Amino acid sequence: MTTLSIRRTPAIALALLAAVAVLLPGRLDAITGTTDLTASSPEAVAQTLVGPGVTISNVDYVGSDISAGTFSGAGASIGIDSGVTLSSGDIGTWIGPTNESSGTSTGLGTPGDGDLTAASGFPTFDATVLSFDFTADAETIFFEYVFASEEYNEYVNTQFNDVFAFFVNGVNCATVPDGAGGALPVAVNTVNNGNPDGDTTATNPALYVDNTSIPNPFPTELDGFTVPLTCMAAVNPAPAVNTMRLAIADASDAILDSAVFLTEGSLTTTPPTEGAKVTGGGRIDLADGRVNVGLVVIQDAQGLRGNLQLNTHRGKDRFHGTTVTSLSVSDNVATWTGTGRFNGDDGYTFSAVVVDNRNGNSPKKGSPDRFALTVRDSDGAIVLEIEETDLRRGNLKIHTE
Repeated sequence: MTTLSIRRTPAIALALLAAVAVLLPGRLDAITGTTDLTASSPEAVAQTLVGPGVTISNVDYVGSDISAGTFSGAGASIGIDSGVTLSSGDIGTWIGPTNESSGTSTGLGTPGDGDLTAASGFPTFDATVLSFDFTADAETIFFEYVFASEEYNEYVNTQFNDVFAFFVNGVNCATVPDGAGGALPVAVNTVNNGNPDGDTTATNPALYVDNTSIPNPFPTELDGFTVPLTCMAAVNPAPAVNTMRLAIADASDAILDSAVFLTEGSLTTTPPTEGAKVTGGGRIDLADGRVNVGLVVIQDAQGLRGNLQLNTHRGKDRFHGTTVTSLSVSDNVATWTGTGRFNGDDGYTFSAVVVDNRNGNSPKKGSPDRFALTVRDSDGAIVLEIEETDLRRGNLKIHTE
């Protein structure tokens, strides 16, 4: 397949791509810093993602041999030094050293992906999909990534809404705020600084990095990309097996490539260090039984995210807080609200309080950490309430920068 530097000129560009697309022999990518699947394997690529607390198995790959692999030495370009990259084109074209082309495309000739078509809102093409099973030693996993595209900035707010997604147990965790308390899949139309030649509406501009000015501020061929973002997803802890599906595709046509870069070793159960966070878990002993709780709440440039899991041994009630709508931290007290599922049913809201008396230290030091939770149904009636109570085993930690 041949990579072209082009701009979209409707049918002419499509015809040109089809005319020059040819199969090349297997190779180590000619651009230093990338290794595609002609010189590696899906299993080796997937393993590059794995960090503490996670074990993977049953790796599967759908896509071209040149549209997935590993990269290195990209810290000055995209803010991630090394890891895994998936693309709707040739992964060897993004390193620069400057943004010399007004648009780079490689026609892979591969089909789109139904899940990505639903996320984009437009038909997709040239899909690249890496899937695997995994086990985790905690109830939440994280990984860091950057989305980049040659669709920026001329095709922002149009049908050329290239998209990617990270489906963890079928749920996409690659999202950004929608401005109304919800989430949007990461795509050209959801992270940008507007279209200077069309609809100038900017969406999540604080998460966008432009590379089209002259001289180019970043040594990469890509026209624009996100700041490093973090996927956070609830999972079932080991021995349960979870599924991961990483996918990217062009939207509306197969022209102008997009890529996603995932930090090496960042698929982990260890929370990231940036931003305000509340983490931890343990056991609460009540008069009528034991309660186990585990939680992660994060507030950073991507907004609010969280995962709260609580199981009572008294009435076998279960609550899973899936979204966070507010977070307030004052000294050693954190209070947050959100929505979730009670005994498997959606439609519930909650408020939670953590008092970090030990500042993350051993349970044997200082007064016990404390936890409180109130869960309400859609009518506002309380269905589960735990008044502020000492944590008997474990730790709850409030992190602030």
